[in-house]
Amino acid sequence: MTGAAAALLLASCGEEKTFTVEEFVDGVNDQGVALQLGEELFSDDEGKRVYAVELEPVAQLPGQRAGHSGGSISVYDDPARAESQLESCRGSADLLCYQAANVVVVLEGGGIEAQQLGIAIQRLEAD
Repeated sequence: MTGAAAALLLASCGEEKTFTVEEFVDGVNDQGVALQLGEELFSDDEGKRVYAVELEPVAQLPGQRAGHSGGSISVYDDPARAESQLESCRGSADLLCYQAANVVVVLEGGGIEAQQLGIAIQRLEAD
């Protein structure tokens, strides 16, 4: 586990911090990320809610096609289950995976926007 990932799993005041999907999205967007929450997706897991997301590009360079990084956010009742999903996600070479307490973000693309999201998650966890 990397130092950044370990930092994301730290407990706050003896209890592990948890987020609602709205708290998470608002928190990373307050850090300058443009994460757009989409519709809730089907999940047959009672302790998990899944939502579509899009990560807007920071800037469009001349001659570059506008693009978005799409993916999902899973919000778990139990932060330990989020950690388990993160480990599973990291086994995929094509996905970018981030965790903040009970929330896991899985993106199908990246770039500077995904790096910015990772930094925003670290800051959100530190608050």
